[in-house]
Amino acid sequence: MLPNPRLILLRRLSIIAVLGTAMLLAACGGGGGGSSPASAPTAPSYNTDLSNVVPGDNTNLGGVAGQPSASGTNVVPVNIKQLPGSSTLTANTPYVTVTVCAPGGGSCQAIPNVLIDTGSQGLRLYAGALQGSTLSALPAISSGGGTLAACAQFASGYMWGSMRQAIVQIGGETTASAIPIQLMGDTTLPSVPGACTAQGGTDFSSSFANVANGILGISNLKYDCGSACARSTSPGVYYACTSSTCSGATAPLSQQGINPIAAFANDNNGSILALPGVPLPNGAASANGTLTFGINTQTNNTLGAGQIYPLDSAGNLSLTVNGTAQAGFVDSGSNGYYLALSGVPTCGSAFYCPTQPFSLAVGLQLASQAYGPAQTVVIGNAQNMFQTQNTALPALGGTVAINGFVDLGLPFFYGRSIATGLEGTNASAPNGYLAY
Repeated sequence: MLPNPRLILLRRLSIIAVLGTAMLLAACGGGGGGSSPASAPTAPSYNTDLSNVVPGDNTNLGGVAGQPSASGTNVVPVNIKQLPGSSTLTANTPYVTVTVCAPGGGSCQAIPNVLIDTGSQGLRLYAGALQGSTLSALPAISSGGGTLAACAQFASGYMWGSMRQAIVQIGGETTASAIPIQLMGDTTLPSVPGACTAQGGTDFSSSFANVANGILGISNLKYDCGSACARSTSPGVYYACTSSTCSGATAPLSQQGINPIAAFANDNNGSILALPGVPLPNGAASANGTLTFGINTQTNNTLGAGQIYPLDSAGNLSLTVNGTAQAGFVDSGSNGYYLALSGVPTCGSAFYCPTQPFSLAVGLQLASQAYGPAQTVVIGNAQNMFQTQNTALPALGGTVAINGFVDLGLPFFYGRSIATGLEGTNASAPNGYLAY
């Protein structure tokens, strides 16, 4: 039985930007099921006729429905799988390999199984995933006579770690120079300052280590914090640390965590995450897709007929669910759909467990303020899905994770190729955009 299948919620505080949401399923033995439903399941008053719903039934970039067939030096494979040797079962967690090198290009190491998060910005790696020689070759960033550290704030916790310099390579793309990255679990730092832990919640710096070797944040935003942290210490993100203590510090943009795509020498205006459709409702053991860098920069990353959905300064947008307008976001770092649904029974830790799957119609808002074509979202019985131990679960849903927002997580990517455009790269969407 799963003691708590809904353990982690990661979303960067909106005062700064958007970070992703990642959920994990903690395993107790090999079981994938949750605890008993909290209430007797009843049929929801939603559309349960799925006869016309098939995986990958949506419009997609390049006119190819959710087929991750792109190839080229700007394309890297994405895998949704269980990590070998891990005692923690995960679901809907997309992994990619990232290589970091010391400034100048030496001491390179490929780091596998880094979570792709279209809802955050910046590369965060666990120090324990790096070899000693690589770790020591990545220089610390100076601040106030000491070194710079970051307390990345999330809605339900924090990540504490040092800021280092590294050249970042992903597939055939490389940052033009060394960029700031965060190393979580860096033992050269003093203990987490009280101002960081006082924010409460989970210490993801340690609890997330058995799920991924790090987080690759590739949202619509460039910087982890931006001008707020350059001007003031009040956001509580950056700290100057001596060998024993840390105090709040400002950090210019050049020292802040940065979306690696924005720092690439080429194909640096966004990315396209493409995942195949998987069987509804219980999914597949694994799934393989692609992450393509650049939008309209090469023949393999054109938007084609894809429509652009502008994002606001926090990475959110307006959308409709069965015709009702709400605020929401699309986030590959969330492992399910998280939204408020009336009359749907839950099980375990607030995952939905209806007696039979049902569909919702979701439309995202265009620049014209109209809503785009309705997309079909299916919610199935989480307990049944967990029992399969599949990792690609296209119908996983749960109760609202952040009040007032609909979270269209990783299941929304199945059968779609969704582009995330960086801020400042499209005049009709100054804060960045989604496109599919």
